[in-house]
Amino acid sequence: MIEIYICDDEDVIRENIEQIIANRIIIEDYDMRIKCSVGVPADLIAHLEESNQRRNLYFLDVELNCQDYDGFLLGKKIRSLDPHGTIVYITSYKDLAYKTFQYHVEAFDYIVKGEEKQMQASVAKCLSSFARRVESENGEEGQFYTVRTGDIIRHIPLAEINFFETSSKPHFIVLHGDHQRIEFLGSLQDIEVELGDQFIRTHRSYLIAVDKIESIDLKHNQVMVGGEACLVSKKEKSRLLARINRS
Repeated sequence: MIEIYICDDEDVIRENIEQIIANRIIIEDYDMRIKCSVGVPADLIAHLEESNQRRNLYFLDVELNCQDYDGFLLGKKIRSLDPHGTIVYITSYKDLAYKTFQYHVEAFDYIVKGEEKQMQASVAKCLSSFARRVESENGEEGQFYTVRTGDIIRHIPLAEINFFETSSKPHFIVLHGDHQRIEFLGSLQDIEVELGDQFIRTHRSYLIAVDKIESIDLKHNQVMVGGEACLVSKKEKSRLLARINRS
């Protein structure tokens, strides 16, 4: 059973999120339960440290009124305790991708505070996506790529990785996923060997997931993967086409 943790210092928002989640669990018969719903980050951390279960689902307010933790620092602390956990941020702002990248916190989704029906729809969609992700992971045991950034170790489902590319920083790689972008120390050659034929090298700077390819533009030597354009070198073009035709 998936355990859900909620932390928001606005009582009305927290209780609303809690009620929406509880209702969706009943309606959809999700194998989940709310483990803890608190307004103080230290209380959530204490509950988590007392529990033996990991790979939990966390709903965290970004703008926590706390001296020691905002939502991102709390997310970073959770990552150290539960590397497989899934974090959803509750926020008044729509675009937080840069912040989550800066703090090395993989965010699964964002719930924007606002009109109640909109929040209900956002939470319902989030829980549905998460349930599908769990089902996929259970059906593909061990299908993860492990990334280390500093002291944080994360295990990203292969099904959520679109492509890898070389960073502008020497010896660094950027992982582009469905829900996050992560920069880490590594080499495309090593990743290519490790992941095998689920990924294909299209350029010296790109290693892409074969089943995530959306279109190939032979004229401009580009391939669209996860809504982003990746380069295709002349050297790798024929190998890419052969691989696609074989799929």
